[in-house]
Amino acid sequence: MENETARQAYIRLLRGRVDATDSLTPQQREVVLFSELINDDCLNGVVGENGSGFPVNTRVLGIKPKGRLLLQQLEKEELHESLVQKHRDAFKSLDRRKLSAMDDKSLAEWQSDFKQDEPEWRIAEHEWQRRLTVEEIKAVRWAAIIGVCAIILGALLAKVLERL
Repeated sequence: MENETARQAYIRLLRGRVDATDSLTPQQREVVLFSELINDDCLNGVVGENGSGFPVNTRVLGIKPKGRLLLQQLEKEELHESLVQKHRDAFKSLDRRKLSAMDDKSLAEWQSDFKQDEPEWRIAEHEWQRRLTVEEIKAVRWAAIIGVCAIILGALLAKVLERL
C-alpha cells in the first residue's frame, strides 16, 4: 500500500466493498443492492437503515427511466459475454476444414459475430483469402491452357504457311 497509486487504492477499496457485499446472505445482499439502485435513482423506493446507516430493509415502488436503461445495458452485456463464451468454446473445436466447407453466406454470417481483433475473425479472413487464391489459380490455369493451345496452333499455322 506504500507505493500504491490512487487508481490502485480505488480498486482496492472498491474491491473490498464488493467482496463485503458478496459475502452477505442472499437476503442481506438483495437489500444492499436494492438500496444502491434506489440511492442511484434507478428505482423508486424506500430504504430502511440501522443506527450505523447500513440498509436493513427496502421497499421498491417502481423502476425509473435510468433503471430501465441500466437494465438494457446489463442485459446487452450479459448477452455479449454469453456469445463470447460460446464462441470461445466453439473456437477450441474449430477446424479449418469446417470453415472451408461453409458456403460464402454462412462464412460471412459466422465472421460477423466477431470483432476484427478476435482470432475467429482473422481465421475467417484467412479463409476468404484462401478462396480468392483458389479462384485466381483457376483463372491463371485457364489462361495458361489457352496460352499453350495458342502456341501449338501458332506453330501448326507456321508449318502450314511454311509449306505454302
